[in-house]
Amino acid sequence: MKEIVVIGAGYGGLVASALLAKEGHKVTVIEKNEQPGGKASLLKKEGFQFDMGPSWYMWPQAFEKFFEEFGEDASDYLELKRLDPSYRVFFDDGEIIDISSDIEKNYEIFDRLEENGAEKLRQYLEVCKKQYDIAMNGFVYRTYNSIFDFFTPSMVANGLRLKAFSNYHKGVKKYFKNHKAQKLLEWITVFLGGDPRNVPGMYCMMSYLDHHHGIYYPKGGMNGLAQKIYEIALENGVKFKFNEAVTKINVEGKLANNVVTENREYLADLVINNADYHHGETQLLEEKNQTYKSNYWNKKTMAISMHLAYIGVNRKIDSLTHHNYFFNEDWNNHFDQIFKTPQWPDNPNFYVCCPSRIDNNVAPEGMENLFFLVPVASDLEDSDSIRESYFDKILDKFENWTGEKIKNDIVVKSLFTHRDFKSRYNAYKGTGLGMAHTLWQTAVFRPKHKSSKVKNLYYTGQYNHPGVGVPTTVISSQILVNEMKKEGVLA
Repeated sequence: MKEIVVIGAGYGGLVASALLAKEGHKVTVIEKNEQPGGKASLLKKEGFQFDMGPSWYMWPQAFEKFFEEFGEDASDYLELKRLDPSYRVFFDDGEIIDISSDIEKNYEIFDRLEENGAEKLRQYLEVCKKQYDIAMNGFVYRTYNSIFDFFTPSMVANGLRLKAFSNYHKGVKKYFKNHKAQKLLEWITVFLGGDPRNVPGMYCMMSYLDHHHGIYYPKGGMNGLAQKIYEIALENGVKFKFNEAVTKINVEGKLANNVVTENREYLADLVINNADYHHGETQLLEEKNQTYKSNYWNKKTMAISMHLAYIGVNRKIDSLTHHNYFFNEDWNNHFDQIFKTPQWPDNPNFYVCCPSRIDNNVAPEGMENLFFLVPVASDLEDSDSIRESYFDKILDKFENWTGEKIKNDIVVKSLFTHRDFKSRYNAYKGTGLGMAHTLWQTAVFRPKHKSSKVKNLYYTGQYNHPGVGVPTTVISSQILVNEMKKEGVLA
């Protein structure tokens, strides 16, 4: 039995701790905040319950694989509900398009948008399905410890077949000329923290999952999912310490022998960091023990940060469904103001989640729960006046596009931006998602699961391969535990 300390109770830490405890080890998870879930925390305020971070349940296969290891059927255990429409898109010319869980209806939509659009969508999704199969069979569920693991003949061949060396936008543009059709397929790159013009084309597999497998809602939202994994971890004997920030990882003779918190020290045979990778390296370790020093992080393209607003409204809003997008005709300018000329976007696209449309537990009766998300650049100036005026700007756009005047109906409001990501999650530059998925920040080019300087120190989460997103964070921890087994460190 190993004494294992996991830093951080986000999805990566929850999954890793549950899997390691299942193997018979003594696992302690130390979390600086008051609850499990990491960025998937829950905010309770005056009868409203807000998912503070992730709000999309897609790629169900990734979750099924985890729950199967504990003898659970994810669809039953989580009480999943398939959404229809999957999501609604508001365009700035007034057109509203619902993407359905019935793919035949989506073929009809693309036929209206573009000549022969249905057939083009079929062909495109066939390519996406092939990308998904290749990725699942040889790309995603593995680790990359060196450049030689990636640039093998088979991986290069698969990389070419995956279109990993092209960009997402070019792949979509090959099939669709209509700008609305393009946006309906490219929006998903925001979940990868990037710009469709620099996210690798291989990620089009997400469109296959979107249209063929649908979007779901787990009972209790994405925090509810985190709570279920937390329950499994507890059932397997994991101990949790909340409201306890880690201040240092002590290393002697290239071994991490204990983890220091504000309250005490924890002896450890193995240490797993699920806190922000940059924080874990540059703040918890002495420089001589850092694999990735400050100059490494300074060169990286960070994913988006977010201007988030948790809003309670004292009436129902019939023009919304669960997931809602608001897209401008010229959305490239928004991406440019995130990645090229970082600033608060002048004319932003944004997303609004309204879970109270299907979940009666997240808002008082007759009221609505709204979650506003605007993708913005990391490391921007963030003051009370800036965040308040920016919310007013987004609210004006929302009211103009939906025709719903809600300003005077707001009874609960809480804003969350860069400085909150930094203070609550120790997020580097206030990023909401870690490192963006660019070609040179994919697979072997992402930070490793294992420290090269400290023999028994490991990492999991959104910075590692496979990368950004809840499903990929779950997979990251599965990869980590499997690699630890192969190395024999758990024996």
